[in-house]
This record gives sequence, structure tokens and C-alpha cells, in this order.
Amino acid sequence: MKTLIKNGLVLLRDSSGWKLEYTDILITDTRITSLLLSQENVPPAGADPPSLNSPLSSLNSPFVSRIIDARNKLVMPGLINAHTHAYMTIHRNVADDLPFFDWLDAVQKIEDHMTEEDVYCTTLLAIIEMLRTGTTCFVDMTIKSAQEKSGPRSAAAGAVYDSGFRAVISRGLAGVSDSEESLMKYGQAVREMDLFRDEPRLQFMHGPHAPYSCMPDYLQKLTRSARDRGIGQTIHLSESKAEMEGMQKEHDSTPIAYVNDIGVFDVPVIAAHCVYATDGDIRLMAEKKVNIALCPKSNMKLGNGFAPAQKFLNAGLNVCLGTDGCGSNNSLNMFSEMNAAALAYKGAARSPRCVSASEVLEMATVNGAKAIGREGELGIIREGALADLILLDLNVPQFLPQNDILSGLVYSSTGTEVDTVLVNGRVLMENKHLTTIDESLVFSACENIMTRIQNSL
Repeated sequence: MKTLIKNGLVLLRDSSGWKLEYTDILITDTRITSLLLSQENVPPAGADPPSLNSPLSSLNSPFVSRIIDARNKLVMPGLINAHTHAYMTIHRNVADDLPFFDWLDAVQKIEDHMTEEDVYCTTLLAIIEMLRTGTTCFVDMTIKSAQEKSGPRSAAAGAVYDSGFRAVISRGLAGVSDSEESLMKYGQAVREMDLFRDEPRLQFMHGPHAPYSCMPDYLQKLTRSARDRGIGQTIHLSESKAEMEGMQKEHDSTPIAYVNDIGVFDVPVIAAHCVYATDGDIRLMAEKKVNIALCPKSNMKLGNGFAPAQKFLNAGLNVCLGTDGCGSNNSLNMFSEMNAAALAYKGAARSPRCVSASEVLEMATVNGAKAIGREGELGIIREGALADLILLDLNVPQFLPQNDILSGLVYSSTGTEVDTVLVNGRVLMENKHLTTIDESLVFSACENIMTRIQNSL
């Protein structure tokens, strides 16, 4: 199937950085197969976009199956949420204004009552929110594994599969390597990977929760398994002051140095948070090529502070961006997260030059793609890349006048401008209408799940 996106202002990237061009995009099945500039340069503000009679008009029929007119719209890569817990949509606004470990206890009480069916529905709710705010891929740490490939018992992975979305799924794992519960959860995680082995929109990682919740033998077992399977890991590291103090007291180490000594960084890793990373930790992570997923809104809400983002960038680390879960954000809106990142780290460093809009946009796109091993395929618009694209309406107050659209994406956008979304070449939202998910059914199911859980607490 061929899809043609015409007349859009397209956010492109080359060796010099981001640039805007009026460009027609031809998609064949799942990938971008042709980019043809409508003209060499972006017209000045107020100028008319190119004519509907574009250079690709000869492809309109019968070779093109679908034409999307992107007039007055920006076409850009879909955003990549590098750390979240999608099932936690059900935790939204129920454990607010609590210290970190009190908050963990509060959300755990809800999680203890959740089933695979609950995780399926709450993850669909997360996907709805992400679609509507321009995310096309997320890295998930979830609490249940699929028992089947499709339908309610397929948990988070099945919600992604059924909706047409894209994700990297990790089962959150904790405990010791040989306990009955740990063996069961590990076995379920591995079976889920095998179940979706041939699904191109789903990748998998191991998800050791944190060094304070996983014993060393379990961390080592998961690392060996990841190496054998050719996958990475995602883990929470140095998120809170209490975590830092506990690791120092028990192991005379920082959490980052501790997991490195165990060997966790011997496979590709996405380390979430890293708020309290020391200069030594930063050097170590740069040496091991660790990917860092910043979650500024979650860190602020839980009172955990501000990660040394500019130090990470200066050290050459691959820094990406995540929302964390709805229990600690309480949103999955990556435009909101980009805004928070650009502002919070400037404020923390007392420097307006700290973490630029361009760098934040890289975190949410190309850096996220690199973190999941899809550099050049996701987070960028180029020939050969996967067609994960979003179209934003530019004819809205927050983008007018169009002085600097790139800055506007970070400092002005709210995510409500997202009009159309494609994942893997398939239109999942068009003119703000979802094409694969019945929102009303998902909303009703999630309300019923929360009512059931609340009645059992």
C-alpha cells in the first residue's frame, strides 16, 4: 500500500541539525520510500504553501492508495516515551503529594489487585492519551505478562498489538533469583517474548525494578538472560535521596556504581531518572554507553529533585525523555514533558542556555530511537525510516505568529495540536478520530476496574 502525505511543512534532520522543508512524503507499506521537496526553502511567514499539484502528483492514481493533505500542518517524527508504566493510568490522581516511599506503598496496594485484563484495558487508555498527544512508541515497565497474543488476557503487549501501536515491553521484576514468585514472573516474561517474537512493532527488554528491590543474584541472572537473548534492560537508578542513603549505608556505593559492579551495564541499558548521579557515576555511564531516560515532571512531583541533565549531555551520554507513569506525573503527554525538561533544568542550573529546545526535541525523538536500538529507523523522517509520523495543526494561537516553530514545539505546544498519527505506515488517528480503538469502551472498562479495586481496599 502506498500513502502520500502532501503539502506539509516537514521537520527533517541532517548532520547540521533540525530543518524545516515543504516536502511530500511517499510511504510504501511500513516505510518512507521517497521524500521530494516541494521547494528548496521554507517560505517566509505568511506565504502560501505549495500547490496541491505537487511534484508527486503523478503518483496520485492509480499507484497511491491514500493521500493525506497536510496543508497548514507540520509533519514530524512521532515522539518516543523512553520510560513509563502504561498500566498506571488507573493510578492517576490517587496517591498525590506523598513522599517517595509512601507513594510506592500507596500504588502497590492498587497494583496487588490488578489482573492481566486490567493491565490490557489501562494500557489501552494510556495508548489513547499517547496517540492524542503525539507519542508513537513507548518503553514500558509493566506488572503482568501476556497469557495470549490478543484480547484482554494479553496484558500490555496485547494492547499494543491490538491497537497498532509500537512499544518496548519489560516486565518489572524484583526479589531474589530463586524464589517461587521470582521464577514464576521471570518465566512469564520470557514466554511473552517468545509469544510475540515475530511481531515487528513489539520489542522486549528485561526490567529489573531497582537495586533496592532486586537482590544481586537476580540482577546477575537477568543480565545473563538479556545477553543470551540479545536484548537490553531498563532499570530505575538513583531516583531519590532515600535510595542514595540506603545504598551508601548497605553497600558503601552509589546505586549506579553498585549495579555496574554486578555487571548490569554489560548489556544495553536504559537507566530511568538518575537524579542523584555523581560525577563519578556520569563518567562510568559514559564509559558503558548507558542510555538515560529523564523524567523531570515525575521527579519534581515526588520531590526528588533535578537530574544533572546538562552534565549528561556534556559527557556525551545518550539522553532521552520519559513521562514515568500516571501515578507520578500524572500525564503521558510528551509535549508537556519536553516543556518541563527545557524549563526545569534551566531553572535548576540557573542558566537559560542549559538544555536547549533543540536538545530536548532530540531527547524525545532520535535519542529515544537510539536507546531502543532503532537509530535511523525511528525518531527521524528520512528515506528508509519507519513511517511513525504525526501531523500537527499549525493554525492555532500557540503557534502564531510562526516565528520559530522548533522552539514552539518545546515552549508553546500543548499536544492538543496533534491531528493525525501514523504508526508503521498505518493511520491510527485521522482528524483527531481514532481508527483502531473504541474510546468509550475503554473509558467505561477503566472506570469499572477502579471501582472494583477501590471496593476491595
